Amino acid sequence: MSKKIRKTKVSANYRVKEPLNNFKLRVRIVQQRPLLAELLEDEGDTRDTNFLEEEDRILGWQEKAFSRFEANFYKESKNCITEAQKTYCQRINEENIEGSQLYSYTETDLYYPGNELLTKQYKTKLACRNETALPALQNRKPFPERYNKTVVDNAPDKTRIRTNHYVYMDRRTMYVMVDLSRRDRNLTNPEEDSETVLCVITYDQLHKILSVNPDFTDDHCYSITNSNGVEFNYWIEHASAKQTPEELQEKRNELQREIKERLVYKETEISHSFHLTPPHIHRIFIKLDILSAHKFIFNGLCISYYIDLPEHWNSDQKDHLFGRTQRCNLNNQTAYFGYATEISLDYEVDKASNVKKTLPSWPRLLLSVTSLDTWSRYRTEGYAAVSLPVLPGKYEFSIPTWRPTGSIINSLRRYFTGGTYELEDMTYCSIPVGHEDKVLNKSQIKITASGYIKLKLNIIYQTHTSIKPDDVLNYFENLSTGKLMINIENIFEQFKAARERMIQVRNLNV
Repeated sequence: MSKKIRKTKVSANYRVKEPLNNFKLRVRIVQQRPLLAELLEDEGDTRDTNFLEEEDRILGWQEKAFSRFEANFYKESKNCITEAQKTYCQRINEENIEGSQLYSYTETDLYYPGNELLTKQYKTKLACRNETALPALQNRKPFPERYNKTVVDNAPDKTRIRTNHYVYMDRRTMYVMVDLSRRDRNLTNPEEDSETVLCVITYDQLHKILSVNPDFTDDHCYSITNSNGVEFNYWIEHASAKQTPEELQEKRNELQREIKERLVYKETEISHSFHLTPPHIHRIFIKLDILSAHKFIFNGLCISYYIDLPEHWNSDQKDHLFGRTQRCNLNNQTAYFGYATEISLDYEVDKASNVKKTLPSWPRLLLSVTSLDTWSRYRTEGYAAVSLPVLPGKYEFSIPTWRPTGSIINSLRRYFTGGTYELEDMTYCSIPVGHEDKVLNKSQIKITASGYIKLKLNIIYQTHTSIKPDDVLNYFENLSTGKLMINIENIFEQFKAARERMIQVRNLNV
C-alpha cells in the first residue's frame, strides 16, 4: 500500500463571479489499513467491515444528501415540523432513500456546529440584529459627518443601531458530514461519531467570496479518527463541469463588451483637446504636499497655507490659493499630515516687461501653524514663509518657524488657557502687502523659534509654442541669478544699517 502524505487543514477563499448553481464538490473517504497489515503476506483487504470502508460522492451547492439517521427519522411524517422537513419526508418516501454515511447539511437544516447540547434552534442577539442590519456598503458615512462627533450615544434608536452596525455580512453555509460510527448501532440513538464535519463551505454574497474549510486536496489527503481509534483518509476535490467552447466564447465576448464600455466611459471623462496658453502668459502648475511638522509641543496641530501673489500674477483657481490641513496629534514630537493640493498660476509677461523694475516679484508660500487641544485651547505655534522655486522640478523643504512672544503673563496664558499673540496680517511673516520701501524693519517684534515643517513641491511650466524652450530656460536662470544678487544687496544694506546703529550706541555710551 502506497503511503499518502497527510495535508495540514487550512481554509481558503476564492473569488467567485459566476452563480454557484454549477458548483460541484467531490468528497472521497477511505478507511486506513492497520499498520500490522503491512507485515502480512496476504495483500487482501484487512479493513474493519463494521465501519465505513470507502465512499465517494459528488455534491452540488446546497444539495441535500441524507444520512441513515435522517432517512429513518424523516420517513415518518409525525417527526416533520418545518416545511423543509415535510419536503424531506415526501422525497424519502417517493425515492425510497435509505441514507448513506456521507451526507450534507444545508442552510435549511437545524444544525449547529458546536459541542454543547441544543434542544432547539438558537440565535444570539448579535445574529438577530444582523438579520435586520443594513448592508455594509450603505453604512459608510462620509468623513465630515463622523469626524469629531460624539462617539457614545446613551439612548440609540433602532435605526441608528442598524445604520452603525458594520459587522453585518450576508453568508450562506453548507456542511459536508460523515458517519464514522458502527454499522450495527441503533439508528434511533445517534452517537457523537455519526455527525463528523469533513468540510464547511461558506459563500459571502456581498463580496462574492467562497470559503472552503479545509481547502481542496490534490494527491495529498486529510486524516480523521473516530472515537474507536479507526483512522480514515479523505479527499476534497473541485468537480464542477468545465465550460463548453460556446460558453467560453460567450463569456469572452461579454468581457470584451464590458472593457469597451469602460474605455468609452474613460474617454468621455478625458478631454481630447490640450489647452494652450496665450503667447503672453507663462502658466505654472504647482503640486504642494505638506508632509509633516516636527518639534512642536502641543497636540491638535493644523497648518494653514496661503499663496501670496505679487503684481502681474493671477490665478483662475482663487479658492486653491489658500487652505488648511486636518488636525493631527503628535507622535514623538511629529505630526504627519500627508495633505496634497494642486495650484495653477499665470504670469503676465507683457505687462511685467513694461514695468521699469530690475526683476519681477515672485509668489511666496506663507504658512501658519496653530493648535487646538481637547480643552479647546487655541494657540499659534509658528509662522513661516518661502519663495516658490524659479526653475521647474521637484523640491523638498524643511522650513523653520517662529512665533511672536510677549511678557511672562502671555506665556502663562498660552500654557494654561490658550490664546497668544498672532499676526493681524499673515503676509507680515514675509513682505507685507503695500510695502514699497527698500528696507523692511521687523526688529521691534519679539519672536522665538518654534518647530519646522516638511513639505514637497513639484513645479511644471507651460508656455506658448511660439516661445523657444531655450529662451524660457535662460529667462528663468537669469531670474534666479538676479534674485540671488538682490538678496546679497539686501544683506549688505542690513549689515550697513546695523553697523551704523552700533556706532550710534557707542557714541551715546561715551
